[in-house]
Amino acid sequence: MTLQPAPPTFQERFARACDVAAFTLDKGGPCYLLWEVDHIQSGQRVKLDGVFFTEEEARISADLLRGTLRGARASVASYAPNWNPDPAREASIRIEALQCREMLARRLGIHLPMPQEAV
Repeated sequence: MTLQPAPPTFQERFARACDVAAFTLDKGGPCYLLWEVDHIQSGQRVKLDGVFFTEEEARISADLLRGTLRGARASVASYAPNWNPDPAREASIRIEALQCREMLARRLGIHLPMPQEAV
């Protein structure tokens, strides 16, 4: 009889996801990936949570939301800052991702020291 290791907790998964502090480049190119949680409602995609830095953060949020919204799932979008450069928009995306990370930490009962961002 072999014992299966216990699956990692939400807190353990979140701690590993927090090691990443920047968005992942899409296929090594100039675009980067933005992770969100969405739900299909009346045939339309509705954003529930996010923007997140990592897929794991989005999956944790989707797993937590799935208790009340069965169809919650992590989804990815590609953002290309070179197509329409806007430093203010890029800064706001990063701040939103940091805020979403902090709110997810609170839902998990984790204290997360937040970096100070220049606004």
